Amino acid sequence: MSPQEKLSRLESLAFESDEVVAEALDGLSDSQLEELNFDWRWCGRPDQILPVGDWLFWLVLAGRGWGKTRTGAEAVRDWANNPLERILMIAPTAADVREVMIEGPSGLLSCYPQGERPTYNPSRHLVTFPSGAIAMTRSADEPERLRGPQFTKFWADELCSWRFAREAWDQIMFGFRLPGKSLQGVITTTPKPIPVLKEIITETATVVTRGSSYDNSANLSETYYRKVITPYEGTRLGRQEILAEILEDVPGALWTRGLIEAARIGIGRVNIDTFVRVVVAIDPAVSASDTSDETGIVVAALTSNGHVLILDDLTCRESPLTWARIAVNAYVSRRADRIVGEVNNGGDLVEANIRAVAPNVSYRAVRASRGKMVRAEPVAALYEQARVHHVGVFPNLEDQMCSFVPGSDQRSPDRMDALVWAVTELLIDMEQTPGIQALGHRVTISRY
Repeated sequence: MSPQEKLSRLESLAFESDEVVAEALDGLSDSQLEELNFDWRWCGRPDQILPVGDWLFWLVLAGRGWGKTRTGAEAVRDWANNPLERILMIAPTAADVREVMIEGPSGLLSCYPQGERPTYNPSRHLVTFPSGAIAMTRSADEPERLRGPQFTKFWADELCSWRFAREAWDQIMFGFRLPGKSLQGVITTTPKPIPVLKEIITETATVVTRGSSYDNSANLSETYYRKVITPYEGTRLGRQEILAEILEDVPGALWTRGLIEAARIGIGRVNIDTFVRVVVAIDPAVSASDTSDETGIVVAALTSNGHVLILDDLTCRESPLTWARIAVNAYVSRRADRIVGEVNNGGDLVEANIRAVAPNVSYRAVRASRGKMVRAEPVAALYEQARVHHVGVFPNLEDQMCSFVPGSDQRSPDRMDALVWAVTELLIDMEQTPGIQALGHRVTISRY
């Protein structure tokens, strides 16, 4: 059998024994082996290859490390062989588009041999393929920028982490309309029970592929397993992030997703002129290693009718000086009135870190003299009264809130703690809110 004949039959041998594969590879030239290395039909698993048949959406629900990014990138590469295709690539943020979808280790450029790669122009948000096909890149953080572009295919990455998932998805659907074309979209995401995802699953023209982190174990490093997989094995969050289960509300949790969703509003409906106060709340971590708790940082505003808007979740796992910079930057950019920080863990070091970055910011130390449940319950009650509104979607924060069961043994909910401090500062500790008694006129709070 000639080397070329051996190369042509390798696709059917992708999942044969090592001995059979070794025999097929024997005698191939370096150039043929290089070609094989970029043949996704050979390198990918069967569940990572574009489905056959007539479908509109291919929904890949999989855990971290499954290979979702490479799967989406290879789908784009396959589509781009057609010079007439116009493709949309969209990720949670602009940085994700560039660093994950395009230039990342599993991104689009990594799918091609060096001399055959498409041209990426980040300033124009455009990828041009050798065939003549093009791909437009967009951030889901800017739904309004999705107005106008029309396309025949799209790849939506980590849909469940989009801050404005509903608004961005609706705009995608408006642009997904070129007549006389074969329209298809690939959605790659770790699942979370958000309404948009549920709608896609129930769409009759959706093909769903499910997978866990373990499916790609051969390509995951020991370090990745130790730092990303192992800490969450056997936990509820692990069922979501590793096994890719869609987890609904937790019995006994103080918050439900329906409660948060009912009061959610879109960013376009926020009028900063109605803000009475803005605070940045910090729940500091006691250390800054890879396995440390996160430092919760949440920005919230009080409106003139006594409602609270959650504006930002800037939680991070950084050094004390870095998270202090993040908090101060939020204080400046949001024109906040105060930074509040829990001092039980960090003591005076919290204020010292803040002052090291900006000596003159308004700062107040708060001390947890009561347990998490006692502090959180009044805040949860305000959600039930529809007086707290999330401006957009904060997936990680909302996951913590909706899985917090008082008295349970779980990792410290740092994001939730920061949110509780923010709402407490703005509404519950009335004596700390100058002028609140003078609030009179009302403003309209709309979901979208």
